[in-house]
Amino acid sequence: MTTNANSKLVEAWKKYYLGIDAARQAMEATPRFRDNPDHRAQMYYSLAEAQAMAYNFAIAPKVDQPWFHTHSWFSYFYTLGGTCPDFYYGTLFLDGKRSYRITGRFGDLKLILMQVFSHLLGHPESKMLMNADFSTFKKNADGSFEAIISATRQEGNWIPLDPQSDYNFIFVRRAIADWHGDRGELKISLIDGPIDYDELDQEKMASRLETAAHFLKFLVDKWNIGIYDMYLEKNSGKKNVVVVAPGDSIASDYAGSPTTNYVWGVYEIADDEALIIESDVPEAGYWSMQLFDVFCKPFDFVNRQSDVNMSRAVIDGDGRYRCVIALKDPGVANWLDPSGRKEGTIVGRTYHAKSMLRTPEIKVVKAADLRKHLPADTTYLTPAERQRALAYRRDGYMKLYGD
Repeated sequence: MTTNANSKLVEAWKKYYLGIDAARQAMEATPRFRDNPDHRAQMYYSLAEAQAMAYNFAIAPKVDQPWFHTHSWFSYFYTLGGTCPDFYYGTLFLDGKRSYRITGRFGDLKLILMQVFSHLLGHPESKMLMNADFSTFKKNADGSFEAIISATRQEGNWIPLDPQSDYNFIFVRRAIADWHGDRGELKISLIDGPIDYDELDQEKMASRLETAAHFLKFLVDKWNIGIYDMYLEKNSGKKNVVVVAPGDSIASDYAGSPTTNYVWGVYEIADDEALIIESDVPEAGYWSMQLFDVFCKPFDFVNRQSDVNMSRAVIDGDGRYRCVIALKDPGVANWLDPSGRKEGTIVGRTYHAKSMLRTPEIKVVKAADLRKHLPADTTYLTPAERQRALAYRRDGYMKLYGD
């Protein structure tokens, strides 16, 4: 069979296609896939998700019409790397030879961060250029702000680009503690346009396919496989313990946020057990505690309470808060629902913290004895109250992203 396709295009497709199977083999080689049948279907789900994200991040974006892609990383559709339900995420892909203007306002947002990379994650030349914290930007009297994104330094609020890259990757985090709140505004416009870009050009499509192959490998090696392994390593190979670590320790290699302190751990419980996480309430601009599966995908946080945060957590009378991981709803207000998964990961986030959080305490108890291990003033919910809380949760998320 003959083809008129550009040879680079054909080779790029082959590289991408082979990368998918290499990713499958790497994930199947992990002990958590090999030794635990409960995780196998989820592994293939995550592998398919990595392919979808490779398209969303490397193939689909149009650099000649920049806009904030808010449906590239959200809900339970595109979540690898561990999305936080309270973050209204966005992605941008910009040509470093051009200049752009960003305008917006905070609304009820707790923070706006822009983590800038010279290329999409996984690209051989990708490096972090800046983590722009909009809370430090100069603002107008009405609270609105403006910033310039360009390779050339500008006066005032400025975010740098790599002039040698025509596909700078900007990862946007916007935190909102109550999904029913005002998510603010963020808009971008091209200053020195238009950009002449033909998405059907064979050479450019070959380049995008190569970028997709690099990104897919990054997703699987660093996130699907690597984050779980890192959590265990940080805790000396032990489960049901956590460690507190600064985000800048993984900002470059894993795209973690350098503005936060993380809580990391792997939990494992039996059918008749419950795990209690006891922690100080952080003095911070934003904080939360959340559950993920063993391949760094969040448990369903739209329809289940797999997280608590500064707005939703109930604080006990002693000024601390306690979360409970249990397979069945124990009635505790701060229940972290693991979606029936006996093993998964724990992730806490503390942004703009005034001090480093003390390491939370972990205790595994019999589910039948749970109340004996919790304060007398612990808040419990009836089944009807739980359903109302979940309905409020679903409605808020639909409002945040649009129904």
